[in-house]
Amino acid sequence: MKQLSHAATAVACANIAFIKYWGQRDAHLTLPTNGSISMNLDGCLTETTVQCLPEAVEDSVWLALSGGEEVQAKGRQFERVIQQIERLRQLAGVSERVEVRSRNNFPSDAGIASSAAAFAALTRAAAAAFRLELDEAELSRLTRLSGSGSACRSIPAGFVEWFDDGTHAGSYAAQIAPPEHWNLVDIVAVISTEAKHVASTSGHSVATTSPYFPVRLEGIEQRLADVRQGILERDIQRLGQASEADAMSMHVIAMTAHPATMYWLPGTLAVMQAVQRWRVQDNLQSYWTIDAGPNVHVICEAKDAPEVEARLCELDAVQWTIVNGAGPEARLVG
Repeated sequence: MKQLSHAATAVACANIAFIKYWGQRDAHLTLPTNGSISMNLDGCLTETTVQCLPEAVEDSVWLALSGGEEVQAKGRQFERVIQQIERLRQLAGVSERVEVRSRNNFPSDAGIASSAAAFAALTRAAAAAFRLELDEAELSRLTRLSGSGSACRSIPAGFVEWFDDGTHAGSYAAQIAPPEHWNLVDIVAVISTEAKHVASTSGHSVATTSPYFPVRLEGIEQRLADVRQGILERDIQRLGQASEADAMSMHVIAMTAHPATMYWLPGTLAVMQAVQRWRVQDNLQSYWTIDAGPNVHVICEAKDAPEVEARLCELDAVQWTIVNGAGPEARLVG
């Protein structure tokens, strides 16, 4: 095998799914049971550097904590990163060990798609460090194989759909519309920064045990169509109604699977109820969605964002907010 002495740094956005990925038809290939649609979040970023080290005898992974201190990844956290590195190493035909350094500007493992941003940035940086020339679809497929399926949606820019035809070749993400297409805003209402007690991978593995899982799948195609058209036509009501319905559907599955998981905290419900109350009483067009965690994403148009954010900050349950527009693709920097 050839050896390199090269480094690359990539930045990738987290993404918020309007139609959720929840459940797998093939865990080994990370093939979902349904398609999904998301928006990249330009305020929730992961930066990752992959440095090739020809003289090193082992790989190392370093993760930056919120205070700036770096810790060396161990156990399952380390293994997931190196499994993806090894996949790309084999594809490139290279042999040297690597040093990986990664940092977020937002809380990890709290339902803000930190693993999506992390594995998109890792795959983009490693592909460049190993000098692989990959088109966007292939990069998305490889990112999906990391085990964090939603990471494949952080590869393209803006508003993104992850297609599902049950095959490796047909399971990748592509852009629906670029970031500048719609000045849509996602405001994350941070309820808790603690790592969620049940990982998304565990939730995927038991999703089909819920008696409501077939019902969820029956409605997915219509909700996908509504969200897709909502984005293309910049129709906040169509997008928002379908997004809320799908988020509720996903969490019903989590709550009724075996074992059951409740990701919400009391503050989660308080934000959901407040957003719906503002719509009914004040015609403030904002809609909520929630990934696998307690934090709430509130979607609105830019003209309403200052009012929505101000109201969220007045709620006792909200620690702070993160305001996002539609973000760019996973990209090399430096």
